[in-house]
Amino acid sequence: MPDFPAFPSLGMGDYGPVAPGSSRLVRPAVLTAGFGGRYSQRTGDGINPLPRDFAFRSAKLRADQIEALDAFLLGRRGYLPFTFLVPGEARPRQFICPEWTTDYADRCKSTLTAKFEENFDP
Repeated sequence: MPDFPAFPSLGMGDYGPVAPGSSRLVRPAVLTAGFGGRYSQRTGDGINPLPRDFAFRSAKLRADQIEALDAFLLGRRGYLPFTFLVPGEARPRQFICPEWTTDYADRCKSTLTAKFEENFDP
């Protein structure tokens, strides 16, 4: 895997500030050819037909911690890859983050939610 920066863990263990409500989404890329009579053939689409995305939700964080995560994602500009260790997995994978939202409940209890899309660029 190329040497991309890692998503900030903020000193919160292997997975960083991941909170309940985070989830992994697997949406296989499948091409289907229908032939009538409910007969069809299916095959994987492309060289990486099994992307595993991650819906990230942070723990409740202080404003400065939220700003650190936001600055990291702004620096990746929605298209530059980074690595992230998904909970329950042995190795980090490569992602991009095309969108994220910050909920500023107050200065000590803000959360960040983000859509991490698995990326296979070299």
